[in-house]
Amino acid sequence: NNVLTKGVAKWLAKRGVNALCLGPENGSGYHSFPLENVEEAIRFLKEQGNRKIGILGASITSIPALISAAQFPEISLTVAVTPCDFVLQGFSKEKRDGCAEWPVEGESMLTWRGEPLPYVPYAYKHPQYWQVVTEETKGSGNLLSSQRLFRDTEARAELTDAVMIPVENIRGRLMLIGCEDDCLWPTAHYIRRMDERLKAHAHSCRYDALVYPHGTHFAFPESMLHQLLPLFSDFIVGRAFRAARDYPKECRAARDDIDRRMKQAIQDWLNEAE
Repeated sequence: NNVLTKGVAKWLAKRGVNALCLGPENGSGYHSFPLENVEEAIRFLKEQGNRKIGILGASITSIPALISAAQFPEISLTVAVTPCDFVLQGFSKEKRDGCAEWPVEGESMLTWRGEPLPYVPYAYKHPQYWQVVTEETKGSGNLLSSQRLFRDTEARAELTDAVMIPVENIRGRLMLIGCEDDCLWPTAHYIRRMDERLKAHAHSCRYDALVYPHGTHFAFPESMLHQLLPLFSDFIVGRAFRAARDYPKECRAARDDIDRRMKQAIQDWLNEAE
């Protein structure tokens, strides 16, 4: 029932790509989400006659998207918008004690064969987790700001190889897209680290690590943004993110470039021999 997800699906359909959307059953956050759902989705799509499988994730859903692409060899196109490069602790969006979101103790975002994937625990427990986010958001000019939460989480965590996403196992084509002015988490830092990991490990994928100075957390193709927000998209993004108000031309230029690059990547993928 997610409006943004439906909009992305419609945009993909216009590109000639069938789209199947996956997510938590009740839409209340990501905790103990089984990767078997992705495995089942791949099986279903192939049964419907689809010969190529791609995956797209944005923001928090970039984590299951990248993990799935590294896990399932059938995936040959992976697009991660404003991604993170490690598995996080699970979280819930069901309201609790006046908090709109809270970390679920002892649960990873993802599971496989009934076992939790190794994960990085948040630096703050409930209710301080949400209090830190609301304190940073207040007066920031953003609908939501959570850089402190994620920077503190990384600073206090041991980023072992077990929790990092093995992007070197991804096959086919990989696109990593993000902006320096992302106010939700340091995605530019995460993308550069994935770039460094790919350079340090043998890999077979062809990848683009695209980091723009401006573009906000909504680093979507311009035409996709209009599909998601048909009316007054620039105004709405500007209301949500201060950077979009301060640097509207730069943000638009980034989205236009992302639009061109993503459309070309999809077209190239569709035209490639199987």
